[in-house]
Amino acid sequence: MSIGVDGAMAIGQTFVDSIVRRDWDRLAACFEADSTFRAVTPNENAFRDRAGRDAAAKQLRAWFGDADVTELVSCTVEPIEQRIHVGYRIHEHEPDGWYVVEQHAFFTPGTTGIAAMSLVCSGFIRVPA
Repeated sequence: MSIGVDGAMAIGQTFVDSIVRRDWDRLAACFEADSTFRAVTPNENAFRDRAGRDAAAKQLRAWFGDADVTELVSCTVEPIEQRIHVGYRIHEHEPDGWYVVEQHAFFTPGTTGIAAMSLVCSGFIRVPA
């Protein structure tokens, strides 16, 4: 049995909050142990397929872990039938300057968390000084 819409939406919000706070353990806990994570980015190596909560959190940490300041610009968490849409825009400062990134994820809730997530990323777009 699934965690239900309200529980899934709460996990979606926790997912975003964990990225902004750089709380990688809390982020990993959003996923089920045997979850799948698929992402597409505008990079040369565009596709990321990860299996398991730790691998999913590690991928997200690789993208956001270098920031010393992370600001949430906007966030949407909403149900789409049996899936949940999570969209967020983040403004962050890394050692070489400011960036903006937007991601949209769609996840299938499991019994305790995210069972499967598909994510598309804008890429990290440098903000002119």
